[in-house]
Amino acid sequence: MAQLREFAQRSSEFDKLGVSVIALSVDDQQHAHKVWEGIAQRKFTVLSDPAAKVIKQYGLLHAEGHGGEDIAIRTTLLIDPKGQEAWRRVSESVPDIPTADEILQRIKQAQGQVGGVGRRQAERSLQKTETPTLRQFRH
Repeated sequence: MAQLREFAQRSSEFDKLGVSVIALSVDDQQHAHKVWEGIAQRKFTVLSDPAAKVIKQYGLLHAEGHGGEDIAIRTTLLIDPKGQEAWRRVSESVPDIPTADEILQRIKQAQGQVGGVGRRQAERSLQKTETPTLRQFRH
């Protein structure tokens, strides 16, 4: 939850880069709403995926991972403007979750804004993976 809180506190920085932060959880809608109001401070979208349809499409379901309940594997994804996954970081533990600084740096790399790194070079440096696009889930 610390990452969500930090993202909320720094939401203006994401906005300046034209980036939408979206949290996705297997928790029910009531819990997602509570997180949106509290931790996310209503500054970004928190989605509920209790059937884990989207989470499964991204290969991020840890079946019976916590007390016999399905949970999402803690992952940070960067989705490009075309809806394609440009980068992912799977966190092995809570301390391994990337900070807002790390994520903002990755976004700037992808946009070609970091230390003279050109857009093409930044794009080549990102790990491309074949995953569903977000457009597939907009129904």
